[in-house]
Amino acid sequence: MEWNYGMYPQQRAFPWLYPYGSQMNYWNLWNSPERMEDEMDTERLRELYPLTARRLQPYVEEVCTRLEYPGSMMYDEYPDQLSLLRKAKEVWESALSGEDFGEKEPVWEQLQDLIGVLLLQEMMRRRKRNRGRFWGMG
Repeated sequence: MEWNYGMYPQQRAFPWLYPYGSQMNYWNLWNSPERMEDEMDTERLRELYPLTARRLQPYVEEVCTRLEYPGSMMYDEYPDQLSLLRKAKEVWESALSGEDFGEKEPVWEQLQDLIGVLLLQEMMRRRKRNRGRFWGMG
């Protein structure tokens, strides 16, 4: 039986070896202590998020990961509000299918603003991290 791990076999075979993603990303962070410190600060502060925000964060990250490509709306100089609202709704639909909120399941209108803020914050973090790579500056 052949094991097919895709492009980065170490990422799936030993995920604890590369906590920040692929080996290449890990070495980039290792060689840049300021960026590594920023990533650690972000993780520490996210632990202080309210429970609902912590439960929604992985879905926000998943949507933003799918948007990480050159020419994405995430890297537009002025992202439009309708696209952001659509992405927030996508986060909400993913969270509904992946989470069990129980009898206290919130409705879209209650979490629309929170998801929007989480999405904008994650987009801003990724724009800063990828500024030179996707914007033709580096």
